Amino acid sequence: MAVHFKPALLACAMGMVLAGRTVGADLPPSEVKPIVGPPAKWVVPHFFDRTETAAASQSGEDERVRLLERQLNPAENESFTHLVRELLTYSGVQNGATVSIDFDPSYESLTFHWLRIWRDNDHLERLDPDQIKVIQPERDLGQAQLNGRKSAVIVLEDVRVGDVIDYAYSRKGANPVFGGRFTGSIPVQLSEPADRLTTRILWPRPRRLRAQAHGCLVQPAAVRQPDYLEYTWDVADVPALRPEDSLPDWYDPEPWVQLSEYQTWSEVAQWAAALFQNTSPLAPELKQKIAAWQGLASRENQVLAALRFLQDEVRYFGIEMGASSHRPADPSLVFTRRYGDCKDKALLFVTVLRALGLEAYPVLVNTTSRGSIDQWLPSATAFDHAIVLVQFDGQAWWLDPTAGYQRGPLAAHYLAGYGMGLVVSPATTGLSVIPQSAGRPLTTTTEYVRLRGKTEPADLRVVTVSEGRDADTVRALFATTPRDVVAKSYLQPYADLYPGLRSAGSPAMEDDEQQNRVATTENYTIDHGWVAAGKSGKYEKYKCEFYAGIMAGLLKNPVDTDRQMPLGITFPEHQVVRMEVALPEAWPAESSDQTVTDPAFFFHMSCRCLGSKLVLQYEYSSLADSVPAARMPDYLAHVAEASKLLGYTLTWR
Repeated sequence: MAVHFKPALLACAMGMVLAGRTVGADLPPSEVKPIVGPPAKWVVPHFFDRTETAAASQSGEDERVRLLERQLNPAENESFTHLVRELLTYSGVQNGATVSIDFDPSYESLTFHWLRIWRDNDHLERLDPDQIKVIQPERDLGQAQLNGRKSAVIVLEDVRVGDVIDYAYSRKGANPVFGGRFTGSIPVQLSEPADRLTTRILWPRPRRLRAQAHGCLVQPAAVRQPDYLEYTWDVADVPALRPEDSLPDWYDPEPWVQLSEYQTWSEVAQWAAALFQNTSPLAPELKQKIAAWQGLASRENQVLAALRFLQDEVRYFGIEMGASSHRPADPSLVFTRRYGDCKDKALLFVTVLRALGLEAYPVLVNTTSRGSIDQWLPSATAFDHAIVLVQFDGQAWWLDPTAGYQRGPLAAHYLAGYGMGLVVSPATTGLSVIPQSAGRPLTTTTEYVRLRGKTEPADLRVVTVSEGRDADTVRALFATTPRDVVAKSYLQPYADLYPGLRSAGSPAMEDDEQQNRVATTENYTIDHGWVAAGKSGKYEKYKCEFYAGIMAGLLKNPVDTDRQMPLGITFPEHQVVRMEVALPEAWPAESSDQTVTDPAFFFHMSCRCLGSKLVLQYEYSSLADSVPAARMPDYLAHVAEASKLLGYTLTWR
């Protein structure tokens, strides 16, 4: 088990931990290594009741947290953590018999205080300094990030079902990039059941601390001491957190308490503005580039040329050790080495734009909380990505220099719906609304089917036109994926629909970069267009079925249908599927038009048959990114209604 505290958000080279392949090796003994010693004098450890038996053993849990306590002393830049967990099953032993603590040796020291196994009424001391291994995992390397953090790992021997693992450690030090300002968070519920979760903080006077509960009503007990205020958050008998599936990105099911020393977003903007400065002269080669871009005919062309360079020629890679977690690298260095993370690229882009005589600013955003970030306390650790705002000719453009394979005019560029962001400027007083992107997605798929005799093969040609964000996605797929892999991914959905389907060549791609529109063409042969379906009287029946599988993926039900949490749906999304079927003879068929509307989506289906040509058309457009839990019955009813219209069957006697 790993107990996770809500992290300071530092991704995209500003530090959020991302899932990825772990690459690590033991460090030489001469490297920074944790020490063993007692807790600091200000720490007052709690102890758990060893006479109690975990009730979770009857509820299918692998382990249970008996005690998680954290004690924080911002004046000393020190934190104490004490974790006690009971291993209830073999799986719990498998996952819980290794202790691993992360720390950053560039500014942080780690001290282990004790490590014990409680078994029945005995305790076994397991803290041996010689058994502490220090590795550099680089879990984010698969995400092109190098953070330099290390892990102190202790592999416990002779761990059994029913054992209680009890250990404590302290970290001392703070990332200098924050200039001594404190931010933090308090866990109120975990993914495992917990007997007690407690957090104590000694807050120095006269500094001001703000606390805000998210998704809970937990309030601290406060005690005044001569030099500090002592706050304690304490909760007991906490059930395991069980999030429902398919949640919106912005919805956080985990209750927590946010702590911040910042009083206003203006203070955060001033902190960030001091980081996003370029005080070094520009490299000669960079000056030459800027001079070449200045010669372009329009301001938009100048912006596009610089943006293309950042997106296409400066690869994404972040070195985020220590203060580099938030401080961008020198723009000339990023230009010269041709790599950087989001904040590096943002500062280089802003530096270039300002040299071109344009008004431009970095903008900090949160890629998950998005627009709901305005419900947070002001904090320097609230953001995980950086984009750029540039203004010229009376218009404001919000651009992402880390986005890939974007083409077309600025109006065709897609930007994710971040909702709100912090413009890095000394004049900023609050969060800014980021308008909805102009380059919204649209994919139109036309399936041309030619049916022949009852026992003859059929032909299928699929032409797909992608615009906006969807064009960027297809362009990236063809640029980064082997063509045979692309062909298989395109073939698979139709192979499931039409048995005996065979490819008649690799998909072809035509790219209209000026309009940011990509068209792909696929050609297939179907061994049997008509499938025998038994007899009708003395006649053999044959049938041919059509199905809008793309729409089915957008109209699927979640696993949890009786919900207490909102349902996230793909947004924005706009898909049109058109099927033009050439029939072997004139066909009697009724025309129809049916529409299903819901606050979350629009769906329309039409059917027309003109002589020997059948035309089916389906359209789906998402109207919101989520469905409130209270609306789920209506939403599911509308999904079921639309889903019934996705299939169409021809029968031939």
